[in-house]
Amino acid sequence: MKLTRRKVIFVGLGGAAALAAGWAVFRSPSVPARGAALVTTHAAMLDALAYSVLGPALPAEREARDAALLRTAKAIGDLIDQLPPSTREEIGQLFGLLSIKPARALLGYSGEWNRESAVPIMSFMQSLRHSSLALKQQTYFALHDLVYGSFYSEPSAWQGSGYPGPPKLA
Repeated sequence: MKLTRRKVIFVGLGGAAALAAGWAVFRSPSVPARGAALVTTHAAMLDALAYSVLGPALPAEREARDAALLRTAKAIGDLIDQLPPSTREEIGQLFGLLSIKPARALLGYSGEWNRESAVPIMSFMQSLRHSSLALKQQTYFALHDLVYGSFYSEPSAWQGSGYPGPPKLA
């Protein structure tokens, strides 16, 4: 096959058109997932993350601990629903990234999302927190604040922290 100037130009234009179409599809506005859908899709990750991050703040009894983790997951979904669409989309992208093992490995955690991995998950979270890269620090604070904010939004968690609750107004 002999390359002519015309073929090179047509291949270049075709490649540019394909690239533009791909970019338009990728960047097309989409409706971000609702909180409950994100929590359901990434339930194992959120359960393992909450279990490791909350640690001693969780009740010691298994049934109470499981109930607290379920309430926390529901509260995470409710919190995500209250956020602006652009933030919900970013959280969905973060959860998606953390669900892909090679992407997790690039961030510094190659393990599975389960409760047995609590120590490695905490080590991973601390490595994000103390990273020199601002993006990793933002990842840490996003996950930390989602979990802690959701856990302590439940009045049942206040007693364990010594917080008596908001003042009663007359």
